[in-house]
Amino acid sequence: MAPRLRLVWVLAAAVVLVVAGCGTSADPETWDEAEQDRRYVSEGFDSAVEKNFIDSCELANTRNLTEPEARVLCRCSFDGLRDSLTLDQFKSLDKALRENPNPSDLEDSPEVLWDDTAEDILRTCAARVDS
Repeated sequence: MAPRLRLVWVLAAAVVLVVAGCGTSADPETWDEAEQDRRYVSEGFDSAVEKNFIDSCELANTRNLTEPEARVLCRCSFDGLRDSLTLDQFKSLDKALRENPNPSDLEDSPEVLWDDTAEDILRTCAARVDS
């Protein structure tokens, strides 16, 4: 697959990983609270939110990427989103993308989160995979 085409496809597939990212019964309000959930530490995850994101991302992206490529994409994306968004912002973007998986159709705050933050993170991570 041509690098430019692959980058575009990986970026599109990355949206799927954001959509599936959240989901923990404790419903934490901050990343620190999320990391108090230690159920998945032995598996190398700091929280259920992280585990759900990485697992869903890898599942969504191993159809067209190798497992190592999907792992790089998913880890990079989660780390970037975690470092750039509050957990509430992450959940807001996740919810908006679940309701409308096309980022260009987002409105208001989720659109700003996508345009100003998430798209750049996913593009950067997709480029890592594509290099």
